[in-house]
Order: sequence, then structure tokens, then C-alpha cells
Amino acid sequence: MIAITKMLTGKATVSRHLTYKGEDVSREFVEISQKPIPVVVWNSTLKCNLKCIHCYANAGKIVNELSTEEAKEMIDDFAKMKVPVLLFSGGEPLLREDMFELVDYAVKKGVPCSLSTNGTLITEKVAEELKEAGISYVGVSIDGLKETNDRFRGVKGAFDKALNGLINAKNAGIMTGIRFTVTRYNLKDVSAVIDILAENDIPRFCLYHLVPSGRAGFEQDINNVERRELIDWLIEKALELHENGYATEILTVDNPADGVYLHLKLKEMGEDKKAEEALEFLRLRGGDNSGKRIACIDAEGYIHPNQFWWDYSCGNVRDEPLSEVWLNPKDELLLKLRNKVKYLRGRCGACKFREWCGGFRLRALRAGDLWGDDPSCYLRDEEILC
Repeated sequence: MIAITKMLTGKATVSRHLTYKGEDVSREFVEISQKPIPVVVWNSTLKCNLKCIHCYANAGKIVNELSTEEAKEMIDDFAKMKVPVLLFSGGEPLLREDMFELVDYAVKKGVPCSLSTNGTLITEKVAEELKEAGISYVGVSIDGLKETNDRFRGVKGAFDKALNGLINAKNAGIMTGIRFTVTRYNLKDVSAVIDILAENDIPRFCLYHLVPSGRAGFEQDINNVERRELIDWLIEKALELHENGYATEILTVDNPADGVYLHLKLKEMGEDKKAEEALEFLRLRGGDNSGKRIACIDAEGYIHPNQFWWDYSCGNVRDEPLSEVWLNPKDELLLKLRNKVKYLRGRCGACKFREWCGGFRLRALRAGDLWGDDPSCYLRDEEILC
């Protein structure tokens, strides 16, 4: 996750509470960054009320989900590991009948909880229940204006319900944000969606780069000329929002090259101190943290290096707790992902920023070579090669 607004301005909104514990990088964040303790994405159900054309989970199936008791045993293990965040995802996690019970259980065990949702089911009552259960943050997936979003979601009226759900969550006093996965079909809507956030005082906009997984493929993605232009625009927009007093922060996800590019832009702008601070933050984040500080557990309990890597499992919590699989790793892929720099090839292997970035390994795999080039890297040879 690349915090564009924070790196440019020194100010953050949601990140101020979830990551920085103030305006600076927290001691807890530094300590966590040195250990393989993961943020856990739990795809708690594959049930869904929408039919998104780019769903990485290929949701809508009925599977043998973890029971309430199995989920509580898993959460007990998270508490012992001191997992920094448990992200309830899906499918649509609000379709899981015991979700509020499990959130309440986790929070009381000392595990902070966030929610990744399509937002359409968040009525005022549900928002209050989320607040009461202890959800720290609600991220609502909105992928364009009304026509674009509803086409993506496969259900008419999804946009209006999602935006209403987002506002209900905000009004209940929960930190909120939009999750926007950029594709060739909705690139034109990025500006208007950010404007909607700013106008409604929604504090966070997370732009996700498409990862080919589930129902999503490379053919849906933007090209790298468009990608670079988009990041340039987001940098300008973040500065504009800050200068105009809006409390909406902009972040990008699933392309660690964005952090390197922002470092280079800050140097170009003559902001040498901020450029070095950005590089230090990247050093702590370590680029793509799949298999190290990000873990995914699917609805049936299988453990994956990230939420898009469902064709590879390194265990199942029904057989062995995450703590054992993660902290005493025997899985070859996990071991290599934690030492990825030594395996990198091509431009990624020759890049002078490889320790801070390293590319997004799953995207490289989908393009044909796990340790080869990330096809979504838009940085020029003269900017990155040794």
C-alpha cells in the first residue's frame, strides 16, 4: 500500500490511526515491519449478492466454510501471533450470519478488525451494528460512476446502494474509504469518484491495480503509458485536495513500483527530505509483502500468500494453525518470497530499487515467470537500472 498523500504532504487520515498512530511512523509499525507477522485477509464466505466481472475470488459458490467455532479457534491463534489487522472479506462478508459475533470476539481478543465489502447491505442499522461490534475501518468497493459500476457489479442499483452504505458507515463514526480497482473500462471515472469522496468527507481512496486472478485477466487492464499518467494525475490530485483543505487521502495498492516512482518525483520536485523519508518508508514496507506480512485464508481455511493467489496453498487452518505455517515455515514458496531479492531476474533483478520494490510477484507469475519482470512496472530503464 503506497500512501501518496502521506508521502507528499506528511498528512494522513485513516492511515494516521491504522498505521502511523499520529503523523509519524509508529514504533509498533517499525517493530512489525521487522517480523513476518501478517495482516490477514479472511475471505470468510464466497456467498455474494453481486456478480462482479473482475472478482478475484470468483465468488458466488457454496463451499464448506469454517464454522463459528473453527473461526474462533483461528482468531485465538491470531491473538497469540499479535496479528495487526484481520480484514473480513468475501464474497460479501455481511452475508455470513455470525460476522458480528466474530468481529466482537476478535476485538475482545485484541485483534483489530476491518471490513472489505460491496457496501450494498450497510443500512443505518447494520452500520450501527458494525460500530458496536468494533470494526475499525470499512472499505467499500466502488469501481466507477453509476453506469460503469453497475455494469461491473452485474446488478442495477449497486452504485446507489454502495454509496449509501459507505455514508451510513461514516455517519456511524467508522473510518471509511473507497476501494477502486482500475481497468481499461473505468479509468475515465477515477476523477469523478474521488470528487464524490471529497464532497462526502470520505477520508480514503485506495486505487487497486488489477491482479489477474479469478474472473480478472490481463485483457481488462490498462497499459503502462496510461498507468504512469494515472499516477502523475493522482499525485497532482493529492496535492490539490490537501491544498484545498479536503481530508481525503489517496493510496495505491498492488504495484510497489508506485512507491519508487513517488520517491523519484519528490526528488524531481526538489523535495529531497521527503524523498528520503519516502524511501525509508518503502524500506520498512519491503515492496510486495505476499507470503510475509500479508496472508490470506479462504472460506474453507486454506492459507495463501495473498488474496489473489488461490491456485497455491501452503496449508489449512483446519489441519495446522496459521502461526505454525507462517512462523515456522517449511513451504518452499513462502521461504523464497521472504528472500525474493536473491531470485529476481530481468529488469527487476537489475533494478537498483529491488530491495524496496521487487515487483508484484504474482503478476509476474501470471505473465509467465514468478521471478521475472512485473508487467505492470512503468518505470523507465534510465530511472531504475544500476
